[in-house]
Amino acid sequence: MPNVVSCARTAAQTIGKHFSCNSFPSVHDDDADTVIVASSHMTRRGRRFLCSAWPSKVQQGNHVRQTPKLEFDRVVMSTKILEIIEQLKPLSAMVSTILNLELLGSTRAQDITNRPKTTPNIIEPKLYGRDELKNNIIDGITHGKYCTNKLTVVPLVGPGGIGKTTLTQHIFRELEGSFQVSVRICVSLDFNADRLAEEIMKKIPKVNDEKDNSTNQEVIAQRLESKRLLLVLDDVWTYHGDEWKKLLAPLSQTGGEKGNVVIVTTRIPKVASMVTTINSSIDVERLTHEHTMSFFEVCVFGDQQPWKDHLELHDVGNKIVKKLKGFPLAAKTVGRLLRNQLTLDHWTRVAESREWELQTNDDDIMPALKLSYDYLPFHLQQCFSYCGLFPEDYEFGSKELVHFWIGLGILGSLDQAKRTEDVALCYLNDLVNHGFLRKNEKENGPRYVIHDLLHNLAVTVSSYECLSIYSSNVRTIQIPASVRHLSIIVDNADVKDITTFKEYNSYLSAIRKRLKVQNLHTLVLFGECHGNFAKTFRELVHLRYLRIKSVRNKDMCLPSALFRSYHLET
Repeated sequence: MPNVVSCARTAAQTIGKHFSCNSFPSVHDDDADTVIVASSHMTRRGRRFLCSAWPSKVQQGNHVRQTPKLEFDRVVMSTKILEIIEQLKPLSAMVSTILNLELLGSTRAQDITNRPKTTPNIIEPKLYGRDELKNNIIDGITHGKYCTNKLTVVPLVGPGGIGKTTLTQHIFRELEGSFQVSVRICVSLDFNADRLAEEIMKKIPKVNDEKDNSTNQEVIAQRLESKRLLLVLDDVWTYHGDEWKKLLAPLSQTGGEKGNVVIVTTRIPKVASMVTTINSSIDVERLTHEHTMSFFEVCVFGDQQPWKDHLELHDVGNKIVKKLKGFPLAAKTVGRLLRNQLTLDHWTRVAESREWELQTNDDDIMPALKLSYDYLPFHLQQCFSYCGLFPEDYEFGSKELVHFWIGLGILGSLDQAKRTEDVALCYLNDLVNHGFLRKNEKENGPRYVIHDLLHNLAVTVSSYECLSIYSSNVRTIQIPASVRHLSIIVDNADVKDITTFKEYNSYLSAIRKRLKVQNLHTLVLFGECHGNFAKTFRELVHLRYLRIKSVRNKDMCLPSALFRSYHLET
């Protein structure tokens, strides 16, 4: 890469020429040491002249020449400014590229030129270190102790990033043939029986003579008559006895010899102990060093033979794997970071990073995730971090992410021939390849999900300018003055009655008064209770991206003030 300073100086000189070449009227002095230009960015002999401070006299030897008064034609001047802006665009792109390469320590350039071969299938086809556990669970469900004529709940418990979701994906795939109906649901923080029942109902095939005006629970019971269900409830955080009983009620009825089976994954042992029907829970332990190394090698080298052409990296790679503490998520993100530069220098810097010292306990893999984030190219850091505005476990569509990034104005391209949408799709694939997004194939097309620990990371790294207000934290939320991107996420269960709704609304009203809404560039709303905040639309003069998602998908009438948001992109 050419010297950054000299490149920047050359670019600046070129820009200067564009400013001085007939763009504005100028006056030359006899000494020809400078050119006085009517611009707020140029100087003469150390003095700055604003457009409103144009000099009325110019010294020429012993004579003083009166400068002619200039008439200001706004249309002509606007045309000239537009011409200059168009001329500066390629130069601006050059300077931006130079600065990005310098700030990133050339990682972006090396990312482009030294890109490793990757396989298109990112979901782990092989399970590392879990075969015995997986087989025991499958045997227990098909013909062992979990195979009964009653509803059976099998909880899997372990810390975040340990691989519970991947394990259940493999179990689910192998058990599908043993059940007439198989359903997977991501629960996350919102354990709401009605919402979950609606999701489950949509995934169970319809039957003839379904009763009209039935509840979701009644429809589930009717559709499951004489059928056996396998249900996976992934990432359960809370236990509400009444909600839990309400959800399981239609699953307890069975017309066959064998009962339905529910597999629950959770980080919280207390939740596991409350939901289990097998008098215990199944602990998902860390991987051994050997299995972590095997998975790490695949993440770095793919299908190629590991270490074959890079023996010098083996010892430092072994040190890094020990720091991963047997967590597959850490191995995945750090491994894909390291595969971008297969050099001893780069691997040693990662191994010796001070970020590792920030681990608070043996289950804390956040430093490993933050380290992987730090080494992402800047454009990918932006695309990933702003996703923290969306709820945990949110499923993105590719078009949705493309429009989101376009609205934020964070997409750029070194190749001017590429469409913005194509650039966004390239960034999306890069985030998947780096392990920051997980791609799930669905019937209506691929969906993209962020692991909840990575979502926490996105929220942390973007906290200076991004803020998410949940109905659960609306009472205590702190609002930095630097916030430019806001999301409001309402769990309808938190405002289910008039008392809680009024309380929530009053807090939201107070927040609206404290928040400098006129500075917002992004507003994302989830839920139905946003009437109070809608009053601020007339103030959102800099808004670039607006998303309003109603839980019931009702038609909405947007205020006319919104259409005066001239910067609105999406």
